[in-house]
Amino acid sequence: MRKLFFINLLAISIASYAIPNKNPITVWSIGVPDRSAAEFALAPGGFKKFIEHDFGFEDKFFLVGYSGEKKDFPYVLPGPVDTWGGTWPTSGWRTNQVNILFGVEEIPAPGDYTLIIDLTDYAKKFLPLIKVSINNQSVKYQLTAAGYDRSKQKHPALNEPYVDTTSITGNYQHATHEVIAVPVERGVIKKGGNCITIEVLEGSWIMFDDIRLEGDPLKIEKPEKSFVRNVQAATYELVQNGKKVQPLLVNIEHLQGLPGISVELDGAVIFKEKLEKGNYEFEAPMPAVETRRQSKYRILADGKLVDEGVVDRSSQKLQTLADYVDTRIGTGHSRWMIAPGPWMPFGMVKLSPDNQNSGWQAGYQPSYESIGTFSHIHEWTMGGLGIFASNGALKTNIGDEMIPGSGYRSAIDKSAEEALIGSYAVQLKDYDIKAEITATTRCGFMRFTFPGNRDSSRILVDLHIPSEYDYQLKEISVRKINDHRIEGFAHQFSPNVWSRDADQDYSVHFVLEFDQPIKSIGGWINDKVSYGDQFEAKDISNAGFFLQFDAAVSPVVNVRSGISLVSIDN
Repeated sequence: MRKLFFINLLAISIASYAIPNKNPITVWSIGVPDRSAAEFALAPGGFKKFIEHDFGFEDKFFLVGYSGEKKDFPYVLPGPVDTWGGTWPTSGWRTNQVNILFGVEEIPAPGDYTLIIDLTDYAKKFLPLIKVSINNQSVKYQLTAAGYDRSKQKHPALNEPYVDTTSITGNYQHATHEVIAVPVERGVIKKGGNCITIEVLEGSWIMFDDIRLEGDPLKIEKPEKSFVRNVQAATYELVQNGKKVQPLLVNIEHLQGLPGISVELDGAVIFKEKLEKGNYEFEAPMPAVETRRQSKYRILADGKLVDEGVVDRSSQKLQTLADYVDTRIGTGHSRWMIAPGPWMPFGMVKLSPDNQNSGWQAGYQPSYESIGTFSHIHEWTMGGLGIFASNGALKTNIGDEMIPGSGYRSAIDKSAEEALIGSYAVQLKDYDIKAEITATTRCGFMRFTFPGNRDSSRILVDLHIPSEYDYQLKEISVRKINDHRIEGFAHQFSPNVWSRDADQDYSVHFVLEFDQPIKSIGGWINDKVSYGDQFEAKDISNAGFFLQFDAAVSPVVNVRSGISLVSIDN
């Protein structure tokens, strides 16, 4: 799997140069391709001031035609390994990004475009994994270097000392020049606002030489007081003053002054507001319609046209306050008790996706594009009972957060991830399985939709999952009651969870019910796999069981779970 991963990345890199534009021009550029980063902010050696200057945050941007390299674009972008970029044991893994905005005045004709990311150098001890997003297109690039094997590098700690600092202090004598060429898919670049995001998902820093967009001619906007990033009709309706409206979502950046923004729909003004500072997403109220229709919109700043276009309007569902909630907010570099789970207030069951290894920062980290399991308990010093779905070769180890393809964990489609206030859903890419979860106060409910073209449909139940405070399995007992029901418990012990003198000793009793009949059941104790209807063991390091279903009969398996710290009856 690891070899295949690197082969695919190599193929992407080769493909980047395989279909060049016949006569490409430079549409816009940031920096100068001179094997130096001297023209950028903080250069030649101010990397330690990266966070101090507010670089790396989601709301920071470089606007083509408005921003300046020396002030607004950092010469280096840290990876999660770099403590000078914000990572630390008490703050968790920190990812940083650079955002490049540019506006296109006219609808682009069909053409070929390539984003060139020219690097002066990059770290070697922890090789960077880079994610490049161009509007709704995303590509990953794993950098390599002669004499360095990413599969053999050590697992980084949250307090790694500064690494490979020669280049980022201004000495380019041993720098490794690298060019990343990203072919832009047809239709991705659009009229109006466009956004490019460069992010180091894993590993250490990259240092820029220049970034440029090459291809056919485009007429680029020259913003003044504001910049419209995006305009689209909302997929919901609101009630305002007793009437239904479908909002026109206007995402706009304040640049300078106090511009007055107005939105017109079919010649009538529907919205006015003053901009002060920062990013806004306004809900300009369009009258709701029963049948599909098109309208023309215009956006003006101090009476000057800054954007116009056509919007499709149609009947939509009514939006509630709960629908605005994204439970992923606050989960970046957070702790075990903060996760994108569909939790009830004061709920005992707190189902949530987990994608990190054991430790103080265990749980969910949004920069990791994989999931290890969905576990039931996310309390301080307590965890347990992970449920996951898979197919193909049986794997009983959850794998490592930084090693793609390790264990049974799966890569996910981040663009399709949903983290609403009452449910969580995601596509498990390695298995082509859609996973959906929700919870009541004391119960969990999960739905797994399996593909029809795979060899098996399997649900894994892991009794020793990575958690904030690791625990020992003192005793486990699992038994099949009938073709639809499993009962069991895990006696869990966590020593020295607080002040070196407090232990956590508890048992998680559980009942699992399935709407499809179980074809077979197996389990693992430590590294030994066996089959049967009952499993018991004491003083073990790892344990779990797996259930096979017939996807040909039903591709969907629903799982209902209940837990108690007292008994099976409860």
